[in-house]
Amino acid sequence: MFANRGSDKYGDFERHLIWYMNIVAPLIRSLWSLEAAHANASDVFVFWIAAGATLNDLFSKDVNVTGIPRALANQVTEVYNARYKEFFQNDLYFVAFVLDPRE
Repeated sequence: MFANRGSDKYGDFERHLIWYMNIVAPLIRSLWSLEAAHANASDVFVFWIAAGATLNDLFSKDVNVTGIPRALANQVTEVYNARYKEFFQNDLYFVAFVLDPRE
């Protein structure tokens, strides 16, 4: 596959890999930040919202700019929202955010 960079399969692979990196990057950055020794429940909420804002910004751009199909953006948004509802069903993280003296 890598021997012929001009092939259609290589182009598809490269395009899908770029989509994957652009979509997963904000989530990975959030996870790295949460691995810090001083991370707390407030940080979990802040970084989750920041990742969502980054994805929202990415998906609000024109498809011609990002190359990410609208159907894929909608699927990612649905998964993000479902995980938000599962993870933040209790108010612990939001309350920790509100009561955090650093914010």
